[in-house]
Amino acid sequence: MTGNLMQPPSRRILIVEDSKTQALKLSLLCEEQGWETVCASSAESALSEMDRQTPDLVLVGKYLKGIPGGEFCQWIEADARLRGTPALLLSDVDPEAGATSAEPEILLAGMRRRLDPGGADRLRACRILAIDDSPTHLEFLVGTLRDDGYDVGQAVNGREGLNRLAEESFDCVLVDLVMPDMDGIEVCRQIRQTRLADTDSVAIMMLTGRESKEDMMRGLEAGADDFVGKSNDLAVLKARLTALLRRKLFEREHQRVIEKLKLKEVEALRERAERRVAETRAAVAEELERANTQLRDTNRQLKEAQMHLVQSEKMASLGQLVAGIAHEINNPLAFVSAHLFTVENLLARATSGIGTEVSETARGMLEKTRVRLQEMGQGLTRVKDLVLSLRTFSRLDEGQSQTVDIHANIDSVLLFLRHKMAGRIKLIKRYEAAAPVCCDAGRLNQVIMNLVANAIDAIADAGEIVISTRDAPDQSIISVRDSGPGIPEAIRTRIFDPFFTTKPVGHGTGLGLAISYQIVHAHGGSIEVHSEKGQGAEFLVRIPRKVESRPESAESRVRAELPAPQSLKVPNNEEKIISLG
Repeated sequence: MTGNLMQPPSRRILIVEDSKTQALKLSLLCEEQGWETVCASSAESALSEMDRQTPDLVLVGKYLKGIPGGEFCQWIEADARLRGTPALLLSDVDPEAGATSAEPEILLAGMRRRLDPGGADRLRACRILAIDDSPTHLEFLVGTLRDDGYDVGQAVNGREGLNRLAEESFDCVLVDLVMPDMDGIEVCRQIRQTRLADTDSVAIMMLTGRESKEDMMRGLEAGADDFVGKSNDLAVLKARLTALLRRKLFEREHQRVIEKLKLKEVEALRERAERRVAETRAAVAEELERANTQLRDTNRQLKEAQMHLVQSEKMASLGQLVAGIAHEINNPLAFVSAHLFTVENLLARATSGIGTEVSETARGMLEKTRVRLQEMGQGLTRVKDLVLSLRTFSRLDEGQSQTVDIHANIDSVLLFLRHKMAGRIKLIKRYEAAAPVCCDAGRLNQVIMNLVANAIDAIADAGEIVISTRDAPDQSIISVRDSGPGIPEAIRTRIFDPFFTTKPVGHGTGLGLAISYQIVHAHGGSIEVHSEKGQGAEFLVRIPRKVESRPESAESRVRAELPAPQSLKVPNNEEKIISLG
């Protein structure tokens, strides 16, 4: 009878398999063991069948329609209502062939293990404490349970039983209702009080010789899990004990699964929290990097703005200085030129009125005076050209676009750099551009000065600089080429960076090419460099022409302010034009 209570001969097996051939084969194998079988072809139909009646075991195919068999087994384990139902996944089933590679004996052994969820060995491992003041009944009860394989302890009264519970661990307590000094109700109440916070509390079965409804209610209210009369058949007591222990084991398993799920949930929460922290940290780092980049860009823009402001102030001051000097030179130049004309005219008249009475020595002195006056006129012409260049250069810094002759711009710049080339650098000019250019003349002048100055500094000893211009569709091209050592390829991409220079400390600021680059691009043009090691460097400046109605050029305005050239009659009756400014 005990064996029947522990493992009933009839079991209900639910087979979840979408292969009809495999489902029939499994059904026949189970029915040969005397088990009842029910087949379901999908997870949905299996859930409906389990809602109608809970099976003792679920056989699940590896592949199902809509959900893998492994996930279906996990779903059963996570469901509180079905958690006690064992599920066996047929991982070696081939649904296409409808056959299993496992031997029937292996499959049946696995099914038998799972059909006893509590496990007979696990039930026998449960410790039981029997408390009864009747030595005869206590000895009989303990002996019977020990014969069934249980580990049983005993106590002759309630106080002794509580002491043993305090010192030892028991899974179930069988306590007599009526005992002297402390009855079973009080023992049950104290057990529940002392183990109130214990989630794995002991199961209590109360035994009584008188089975009354009042006693049963009192025992259950005190915390007993079951109430059994001593007069009943012992098989009933053992069956109720087995059921109570099974429930105890199931509750433990249920609690274990809950704790496992809680741990998984906590772990998932922790992982999500760590992921959020990592994402937040990455976002903050990215934001900081973006802020640092913006700050660096702002600092760079501020430096460039300051650089342009300083250079603009320098050019403005230089323009004012040059204009003032040119004006101061122009006044005495006009005075001297006018008197030179008068002296030459008077000398010519005096020479024509001299007769033969004048000695050869006097005639030689007069001729020498005439030659010196002509040379003085040539010198004044050069001074006039110098003033013209100075005035042209100063007028170019007017801060607005105008139509200019780029050749005049280049010549006015070369005037200021001629002293740095004298005696060692040969200057070659090849002007081919014919069309005028509409631009900010002062800034274009600054670009030319920076490029020519760099070319001069690149030539250590003797060499040559070639400045050429030519026309291209919609633009004019200015080329400045030197015979220096060239620009190394390693730094060629950095030469237009602000404050980058290869000159010694105190000989360069690294701003010239950077400013030139900005000026040319502000005009919609481009500046590029071509260089090979040992063969010098060439800078090409492309400026869009955008020619508008051409106003009066700076040079023409300056020439209008200077004295007009006049003709002189010389003694040899030849007419010579002398520019007198």
